[in-house]
Amino acid sequence: MMKLAMFPLGSVLFPGSILPLRIFESRYLQLFAELIQKDSTFGTCLIEKGHEVGGQDSRFSYGTLCKITGSKELGENQLAVESLGVKRIMVKKWLPDNPYPVAQIEELEDSENRDFQLKREIIEELERCYVLLVQMGAIPAESLNIQALEEVDLFTACALAPLGQLDKYKLLSAESAKERSSLLLAQIISERETLAAMSRLQQEEI
Repeated sequence: MMKLAMFPLGSVLFPGSILPLRIFESRYLQLFAELIQKDSTFGTCLIEKGHEVGGQDSRFSYGTLCKITGSKELGENQLAVESLGVKRIMVKKWLPDNPYPVAQIEELEDSENRDFQLKREIIEELERCYVLLVQMGAIPAESLNIQALEEVDLFTACALAPLGQLDKYKLLSAESAKERSSLLLAQIISERETLAAMSRLQQEEI
């Protein structure tokens, strides 16, 4: 186990995904000032109850180790930070805030690759979801890059899936790539069926 500064979020971050942050809360300004000078790694996790600002939140146990890739001052008491998700972590124990959240965590090793189980089926369902979202006007047509989907790894497929944060947390906390890919396919099929029903209703109203 290792001690790690944490930045709880209202969204799930997967390894390999980019995390842009705008920092303005004093305790996190202190955190990132220290990280930029010393160690550029910190952890994120999904907030279970509460809000990102002000503290007094409760948090889920699984999260992601992040590495700062860039930062820029935006003015007085504001900082833009860009980070990259590196690997999954599990919080073993929350420590007293100092003044930002700190936890004892365990790093989790994953064997994710671009030839994951059920990849063809997952890509096809992602394509169907994105087509429906474009048809419904929920996203612009340029958001649909079917060719790029062929090159994604499993974590990226999870990040791209149009799912709620609790569903994404279930994917992040899955114990194996096999479990994660099976769960992802089931979730995307369910979401596609919901979108198709919404699209039919939308067409009937026109």
